[in-house]
Amino acid sequence: MATKHASKKINDAKSPTGEVASIKMTEQGFAGPYLRYINIFPDKKEWQGSVLVLARSDRVGQGPARLSLEDVDHKTESLPEVDGLLLDEVEGWQAWRFSIRLPLRRRERPIAYTATVGPVSTGGHVFWVPGEDQPLHWGYTSCNGLSADVAQDAPERLDATYLWRDVLQLHDGYPLHLIYGGGDQVYNDLVWGQPALKAWGELPARSDKLAADWTPDMEAQAVEYYCRNYIDTFSTSHIATAMACIPQVMLWDDHDIWDGWGSYREGVQASPVFQNLFKVARRFFLLFQKHTTLQLAEQEGEFLLPKTYHSLHYLGPTVSVLSLDMRSNRTRTQCIAKEEYPALKEALLALPEATQHVVIASGIPVVWTSIPKMEFILRMIENAVNRWSCCMAMASKTGLVDRFDQPEILDDLHDGWMADLHQEERTYFIHMLQEVAVAKECRISILSGDAHVAGVGRLYSQPKYKHLENDPLFMPQITSSAIVNAPPPTPVTSMLTRLNFSKRVDKNTRQKMVRAFWPKHPRVDKLLALRNWCDITLCAPPFCYPMVANEAEHCGLRFVLRVEDPHRRAGYADETYNIVVPRYIPEPKGGRGERRPGVQVPPAAVAQSRAALLAKGVRRPSVFYPLDRGDEAAEQTASHLAPVLEPRGALEGHRAGAE
Repeated sequence: MATKHASKKINDAKSPTGEVASIKMTEQGFAGPYLRYINIFPDKKEWQGSVLVLARSDRVGQGPARLSLEDVDHKTESLPEVDGLLLDEVEGWQAWRFSIRLPLRRRERPIAYTATVGPVSTGGHVFWVPGEDQPLHWGYTSCNGLSADVAQDAPERLDATYLWRDVLQLHDGYPLHLIYGGGDQVYNDLVWGQPALKAWGELPARSDKLAADWTPDMEAQAVEYYCRNYIDTFSTSHIATAMACIPQVMLWDDHDIWDGWGSYREGVQASPVFQNLFKVARRFFLLFQKHTTLQLAEQEGEFLLPKTYHSLHYLGPTVSVLSLDMRSNRTRTQCIAKEEYPALKEALLALPEATQHVVIASGIPVVWTSIPKMEFILRMIENAVNRWSCCMAMASKTGLVDRFDQPEILDDLHDGWMADLHQEERTYFIHMLQEVAVAKECRISILSGDAHVAGVGRLYSQPKYKHLENDPLFMPQITSSAIVNAPPPTPVTSMLTRLNFSKRVDKNTRQKMVRAFWPKHPRVDKLLALRNWCDITLCAPPFCYPMVANEAEHCGLRFVLRVEDPHRRAGYADETYNIVVPRYIPEPKGGRGERRPGVQVPPAAVAQSRAALLAKGVRRPSVFYPLDRGDEAAEQTASHLAPVLEPRGALEGHRAGAE
């Protein structure tokens, strides 16, 4: 995105989060545990997830790998031990996955667990499983690392995990059932500082770079770097605690691979060095973020398509999230391969009738501002650089181009949905989501990161509806970024804010950024250049103040941007901003909120969409929970849960207000 820092200095600095945790992890003999949420299956009344633990090979010995589980509320209830599956051995580490299946109860409950691999034990941790039919309490984070150009004395570097402490404090009072990592969980850009790859980047001739072979030294150094950097980042103070106590769902973006992956020229992207380095990045993405391997991912059927990692997740009786993989098949001219869209649409149409909210997790914002002619000017420079050697030499000396022979920040501009190259695909994508929203009578929201700012945008009908809840094309976008990385310079954000205008998408749709931060910030500030993360709940018991069913906010999806002000840190989020997205309520016919019959996709069509997914090998996404859960049943959302009295102690397994 254009809001990122332009400078991309590569050096041999330590982990972007400022810690070299892998050394400490090596000394103690293990790294982790890292919790992952897979899905809830209401028809089976079952929660599924996994735990990943890395143990030093020289410490493991001959003992078994086991995970013990205990219901903190009902210690007499016996939960089965789980045997570990050895996923990988790399750099002296053994990576063990423990697959967890837990029955759902009427109310949420804390589960304590301990992983043991031979003589190595992780110690006890607690996570929370939601109650049956309970709306989930979840969070969204992105950009979980510091760029190399962030100054050593910057407040973000001096206290990198400030907002992770806020996550833990909120979780301790009001347990989070999962955290969604929206991309850039790890910053792997410094891989190009490894000696063999650095030498490749310094080759003077572009043709030599494109023809260079992938060498054993490159492979070994890349494997060592990715493994160490994941352990450094995921084992950093507060991040490690969150990953051990709150199940994670993650999608990847460019920095999980390296900066700008997928937005470089076709020749560079297809070169042996790029392609093989991508395979190394994918190996560790699957291991640390998905708890799987390339082969297992194909066999287990969790993802919607082979060799891509789109997935659907159940977040309560009326909420689902579609996680988009916008990197596996990314090219300069496409964000998502054209042949992948039908499967995404089928999966959304296969959601049950009870679904009122569908959240689309897009690594990059769909609704955004743009800098007129900037992309055109940079592409002219790029063409000149690649056509005439004299221009190449001059541009390299002045730092105008990077080691991949393209102008600095051009990859950021090409990376976004708003890029000129992506306009046709973006319109197609928006139309697909609108078709689903109308067919399913549900509200679609977009959740994005990447930009290092907070912002709220929207797509809406033209002409406008009087009430947003009646607009079938109203599609809000919440941008929340970054939880660790530093925001862009104020002049950059100010320029983007002043370039924000309501724009036409097509004859029926307009887009704009909205005023979400006034009166705490000036009315013109529609982007907030401060670190942030997003807390998300459904406006239903136990996560709402009392309201009647006809109120617009009833069963709306509440996004709370929790923001840091580095100049007045209070020890938790210094500012909060509430955005409530209403569920879709058709315009009244005989009474407010009456649903018009015959609009939703019939069960037979839903079953057909599911059959198409099954034929492609998809077996585990939430699209397969029951078809017969009507709207009335869906709105009976866990009113029997214990009242929240006083927040305390979720990290230790204590419920709010419990003795």
